[in-house]
Amino acid sequence: MRVIAAITDDSAATAVLSTSSAIASLFSATVEALHVGEERAAVAAAAQEAGVTLRTVAGRAVEVLARAAAAEDVAAVVIGARGTPAGTRPAGSTAVALITSLDKPVAVVPPDAAVERPIESVLVPLDGTAPSAAALQEIVELASNAELQIVVAHVQQERSLPAFSDHLSHEVRAWSEEFIARYCPSATDAALELRVGQPDEHVLDILRQSRCDLVALGWSQDLAGGRAAVVRRMLAESPVPVLLTPASDDPPSALAAAAPADAAAPAEDPTGGERA
Repeated sequence: MRVIAAITDDSAATAVLSTSSAIASLFSATVEALHVGEERAAVAAAAQEAGVTLRTVAGRAVEVLARAAAAEDVAAVVIGARGTPAGTRPAGSTAVALITSLDKPVAVVPPDAAVERPIESVLVPLDGTAPSAAALQEIVELASNAELQIVVAHVQQERSLPAFSDHLSHEVRAWSEEFIARYCPSATDAALELRVGQPDEHVLDILRQSRCDLVALGWSQDLAGGRAAVVRRMLAESPVPVLLTPASDDPPSALAAAAPADAAAPAEDPTGGERA
């Protein structure tokens, strides 16, 4: 298996290569650096320093990267969010085109991400829907097998809060255990962070408090009309790489059956029907 590190001659190249190596270790894969355009000494030097093979290909960046990512042995693609920390958009046009079209995980790396930071913990926001959980099932399993710390974030709107009796502490704990069992069955030791309010605001706050090294999101690959507020916020403000995985509308039946039939689940999708 391979992880493709899409690098250019900008400040994000080193962080992209470092992130690619960390993600490749989860997939038991190797890293291949891919540069689209003319050969650049700085790009070659960055790949050499990282100890990875560099392939330089002429053509349109999106087309070349999409073609490379389509290979069966490619597990994921890693790309810089934008060239500089002061960029005006959450992500550049190439990154946006890839995250909204590829059917494989794409890790988007902020230009000011810490270089050589190992991935020891991952934040997994789950909206309480099977498609979102199914999209992240493989990533959670890989993280669990690698003995990474997994923090699950779930944000509900106040109107969708489950009813609790006077035994609040016990029932919240039981509800949390059932939520993990249903939507994150391969990570039974995961910590669950519950919040009430707007998901895009609270997920970023949970990330900062937990200091996780990676954010993994399942999403519908739709940025139109103000959708995907959590993804937009993460791309704009996350200090760590954001791993985006396409969510299918037809999740594996095994996931839906992972928890007991009487397991409690959110009454409504806390994102108002919009994944991530």
